[in-house]
Amino acid sequence: MSTDTSVSRTFWTGRSGLVVPALLVALGVFLVYGTVTMDVPATATSPGPQVFPSIVAGGCFVVALLVAVQLVLRPDVVDRGVDDAGEPMTGTVSNWRTLGITVGAVALFIALLDPLGWVLAGALLFWGVSVGLGSRRYVFDGAIALLMSSAVQIAFSAGLGLTLPGGLLAAVF
Repeated sequence: MSTDTSVSRTFWTGRSGLVVPALLVALGVFLVYGTVTMDVPATATSPGPQVFPSIVAGGCFVVALLVAVQLVLRPDVVDRGVDDAGEPMTGTVSNWRTLGITVGAVALFIALLDPLGWVLAGALLFWGVSVGLGSRRYVFDGAIALLMSSAVQIAFSAGLGLTLPGGLLAAVF
C-alpha cells in the first residue's frame, strides 16, 4: 500500500502572503503622491507637514521589501513553536482572529476620529491593536494607549504645529 504524498507545487504555493507587500507598496505610493502634491502653507515651520508621511511611506517600502524577500526565499516556513516531542513545527498559517480584531480597530478608529477626537480614538486604536496581537492586560494596555495617543497629540501640536481633531474632549474642555 503506497501513498503518494507529493503535492503539485507552483511558485505561488505558500506565497499568498505576497498580497501584504503589494498592499504596503500601494499605500507607500499613495503616501508619496499625497506628500508630493500637498499644499504646504508658507507659514509651515521646519520640519513641516511632509516629514511624517514621508517617514511612513519609507517604512511601508522597507517592510514590504523585507516581507517579500522572506516569502520568496522561504514561503512555507513559519515558526510555530515546538510540538509535544520537542520537534519544531513549521507550516503556513493564517491568524484570522488577529486580522479581524486589528482591521476592526482601524475601522472603529476611522468612524470615531471626528466625534471622539484623536486622543480618545487613537487610544482605542492602539488598545484594539494590542488586544488583536494577543495582549490580555486590558487595563494596562488602555492606560498605555491613552498615554501614547496623548504623546502623539502633543508631538503633532508642539513639534509640527499641526492640530489633530479635538472631538469630544475639545467640546468638554
